[in-house]
Parts: sequence; structure tokens; C-alpha cells
Amino acid sequence: MSAPLDLLTDSLANAPLTPEQRTIWRDLCAELVLARVRVQELENRLRVLERQPEEPESSHPLLTRPDFNREVARMLAFDERYGGISSVLYINIENLDVIRSRHGAALIDAALRCVADTLAGLIRRSDILGKLAPDEFGILLPRCDNTSAWKKGEHIATNLHDALSNLWGPNLKPQINYGAYTFREKEDLATGLKQAAKDLTQLDRPQ
Repeated sequence: MSAPLDLLTDSLANAPLTPEQRTIWRDLCAELVLARVRVQELENRLRVLERQPEEPESSHPLLTRPDFNREVARMLAFDERYGGISSVLYINIENLDVIRSRHGAALIDAALRCVADTLAGLIRRSDILGKLAPDEFGILLPRCDNTSAWKKGEHIATNLHDALSNLWGPNLKPQINYGAYTFREKEDLATGLKQAAKDLTQLDRPQ
């Protein structure tokens, strides 16, 4: 249903419009994106309602930063005592502020719900998921070495990009960065996140 509208808005993008007409066109594009988001959210809710009772619940708690810090500290202490290894992923959606300023907070709120749901469906039960800032997320991966952590980071970033692209439609493109770090002995979360953020990689997806 949205394909003809997408073709129409794409054709108008290069049309010789007056300033007033271009303002109207931009407003219509914003309304189209919001409508698409609302339809996608309704479809997601219907899928949840249609889930059979015997199917396991896929949701994973999204912790606040203080709760995330506390749970990660507990897991790192466990690793230090028993010789385990854990890695942390840092994920940043770079262009949310730009999209918010152009299209409004409602679109970003829907995007963040989409991100939380997507992340929850991609991680193991033993992983720890936290929201560090409005556009930043952290994931602790117990029993995960550095090579595996980077592979997991790319997999998660790719799925996030696809989920947000499906939510927003073809005219908005998410910019997703991710980094990974494997903790050494006696290192804390702040060290790991700082290093993961320092080594950020931008997901390379065709435009």
C-alpha cells in the first residue's frame, strides 16, 4: 500500500516546487513516515497477541544505566572469582537527534521502542541489556571472547538497521555505530564502555 506513495514522494523530491509547495511536501512526507510507523507498531502488537500461550516469552529486560552498571559489576566479579570471560557491546544510533528535529519526537519514541524490542530478541537469556542514554545501548555478553563479540555486534547492528529501515520507510536511513571490548582482569564497566566507544565502527549498509 505504501509503495505508490513512496514513488510519489520520491518524484516530488526533484520536482520544481515553490517554497510553499515544498513545505507542504515535507509535511506530507513526515505524516507518511509517522503513519507507516503506527501501522508497523500495530502489526507488531498483533503478532504479540497472536503468540500461542506455550511459546516462550521473548522479551528481555531493558535496564536503566544504574541497574545495568550494578548487574555488570556483579557478573565481572563472578568472572574474576571463577575465571570467566565477558565482553561488552556499545551501540549508538547516531542520527536520532537530526531525525527528531525534522520529524518530531513521536517518530523517535517509536524508533526507541523498536530498538528495545529488536535488541531483546537478538540476545541470549544470560546477556545483560541496558539503555545508557537516549541513543546509546550497552550489552554485556558473558562467556564471549573478543572475536565473537565483534561478530555479534555486527549481527545486532545489521538487524537494528533493517528493523528501523522497515519502520521508517525508504526516505530515512538509520546510522548505527557499534563497538566491542573484552574485559581483562580487574577491569570495570567504565573502562570497557570507554574502550568500546573508542573503537566504534559504523555499520556499512547500501543506501
